[in-house]
Amino acid sequence: MRKILGVNISHNVSFALFENNVLKEFYEEDRFNKIKNYQPQENEQADYDYEYQVLKKFKDITFDAVVFASFDRTYLQIEIAIIKHILKQVNCKKSYFEIRNHHIYHAVCGYYFSNFDEAIALVSDGGGESEINFNFKVYQSIYLINKKQITNKYKFISNNIQDYFNNFVPTQIEDKLINNVDCTISNQAKVGLKYRKYREEAGFNEFEEGQLMGIAAYKDKQTNLDKNILTIANKAQKETFEDVVELLNRSKQYSDCKNIILSGGYHLNCSNNFKLVKKFPEYNFFVDPVPYDAGTAIGAVYYYENYL
Repeated sequence: MRKILGVNISHNVSFALFENNVLKEFYEEDRFNKIKNYQPQENEQADYDYEYQVLKKFKDITFDAVVFASFDRTYLQIEIAIIKHILKQVNCKKSYFEIRNHHIYHAVCGYYFSNFDEAIALVSDGGGESEINFNFKVYQSIYLINKKQITNKYKFISNNIQDYFNNFVPTQIEDKLINNVDCTISNQAKVGLKYRKYREEAGFNEFEEGQLMGIAAYKDKQTNLDKNILTIANKAQKETFEDVVELLNRSKQYSDCKNIILSGGYHLNCSNNFKLVKKFPEYNFFVDPVPYDAGTAIGAVYYYENYL
């Protein structure tokens, strides 16, 4: 029996055990160590002694391979140190890691659960991988996927992270082809990065975008919630919804497939997901059940076994 372990080493550290291409067990480390949204520390060098609680469940298993997924921490040596630290705690025959596969793992995770034969996968998040150089992050992607191949057709790339704590400035947008993929190069913020900006403006802490999403529904209702915060929340919902609508409309030039997969952390946004379903009744939508970074552990294994 072939056993593969997927490990996400970004925030929401997770472990996915596959046996013969079927997901058998899935765990997030923060359910065990009680550190919410846990991510590996950047100092996981040779003398670092943290023991991953989930890996204790697998101490008697020898894996055919361990496949790692991560966002792009800018310095590759950090990922390498974390991976080496984890490999000391697991028995495996070989390992695989590609830092630029973050969005493709989101797409493949959604595809694994969807039961579609073919689909268009739309990925929107806060910028999990670099493109061009470390100052430019990918925030949206379009993939065409079936059981035999997955093809990246489009990326929205921005260096707005450099202006993150400043006001967004007018931008020149450039469309170009990079490695046979249509790309929009910009210094605008979209989807996840835009949500981070509004989350901070509203006074919420890191990883509390979901709270901002939740209170947006109260804008025009009787409530004691701060009206300014409600306005920010409603604006964040409206503007990022338009970003995803634009992405879906762009996907039409690549395929007439009516099966749409939504993945990436932004699509924890249940309200806007539902608005998409209502706006585009001609499509069959499937929302990845683990669209945030934890799901990339699942996507990484399925990609490794079926496409790589």
